Amino acid sequence: MSDSKKLSKDAFNDIRKMIFLGKFSPGQSIAYRKMAEELDMSLTPVVQALKVMEHMGVVRHETNRGFFVEQITPQEATEAYQLREIIELNLIEDCINNLDEDGEIALKLALSEFFETSQHSSEKARLAKDINFHMTIATLSAQNISVWILRYIYDLLYLRFDKGLILYQSNDHSNEEHQAIFDAIIARDVSKAKMAVTQHIHNISNNTLNSMHNLASEIEDVDI
Repeated sequence: MSDSKKLSKDAFNDIRKMIFLGKFSPGQSIAYRKMAEELDMSLTPVVQALKVMEHMGVVRHETNRGFFVEQITPQEATEAYQLREIIELNLIEDCINNLDEDGEIALKLALSEFFETSQHSSEKARLAKDINFHMTIATLSAQNISVWILRYIYDLLYLRFDKGLILYQSNDHSNEEHQAIFDAIIARDVSKAKMAVTQHIHNISNNTLNSMHNLASEIEDVDI
């Protein structure tokens, strides 16, 4: 990889993390010149990274105004969760077929790290470990294109959410769902694993969409 491509990739990952952590909220302008200074980079890799994000639909560019973080709509969120379900279910069987001792260790570690965030971590940290658990399952399938698309869907969903949205059920409920997915995969039970994944994604989707609608209603009710 050339130095320029590495810099652009590093800038992309840094900006992605900033948006995920809520440093830039949906609709907010990205001060990319200041960002380049903070990242100790020239302007070129930062702009290149933002252009990639523009093509992904994560940010938009407005002439003479700069880049802005896009905000996901309920319709887009619905489509993204539907696609997520299709892809993750398609990966389950290959994940189980490929599962060896190293895969079991990797999956157990991902689950353990997710559980650890239940205690004292922020919602963003918990979400990051949730994504890591599901991406570990996907990676074990060895379906590289599907893994790439799934990562893209996660970016569409979670880089464009307003940081005020509630993305989770109770910790206990979410922990139970992840444990059920893990147990079914370790047991090599494809049918049970697919059922557990389906239930989990449906619950997350419903919770998220309800939060989006509730937030929209709160904004409409404000009379100034």
